[in-house]
Amino acid sequence: MPFIETADHTSLFVTDWGSGPPVVFTHAWGLRSDQWNYQIPALAEAGQRCVRYDRRGHGRSDRPASGYDIDTLADDLAAVIDHFGLREATLVAHSLGSKEAIRYLTRHGDARIARMVLVAPTTPLLRRTADNPDGLDPALIDANYAAVAADVPKWCADFEAAGPYFGTSPGASPGLIDWTIRMIVDTPLHVLLETLTVNADIEPA
Repeated sequence: MPFIETADHTSLFVTDWGSGPPVVFTHAWGLRSDQWNYQIPALAEAGQRCVRYDRRGHGRSDRPASGYDIDTLADDLAAVIDHFGLREATLVAHSLGSKEAIRYLTRHGDARIARMVLVAPTTPLLRRTADNPDGLDPALIDANYAAVAADVPKWCADFEAAGPYFGTSPGASPGLIDWTIRMIVDTPLHVLLETLTVNADIEPA
């Protein structure tokens, strides 16, 4: 069954591929679970069970007007893990997904999780504050938010031209870059803005 229902009746698109010790994936801001397409075949072939889902508001999951706070996002992750009855799972989280993963642990405990892999995590938070001196300049955070709010395709094009996300040569192919950008552009603007705030300004603990 490709969908599960959360406590607030939001439908989440899920995939369950392979058999063996479970690996649960959470995706980056603006993307969807397809971002892990190139990891799944090798992991399944190596004897891993790969479970992934589209975050609410993203991809094929429902797009409710609310529920984009860090607690609800962590509860959605818990709903996926509980639905499949997973234990001794490896939790692999990218970017915003790392905040969901950490909040899952502090909110639901680690009884079902054996280990966690954080890929380019955005924790504890991106914005520089008095108790987060290594964060980014607040003016940069605010300008980024405004750029997304004004024109998502232009933001994607400018971000791709800058190179930090997709890397430098040999880097990703033009087709792979276009595919990734389409995921972001296809995500509703209000969802992008709500989750961008969580990504930049909300501590997961």
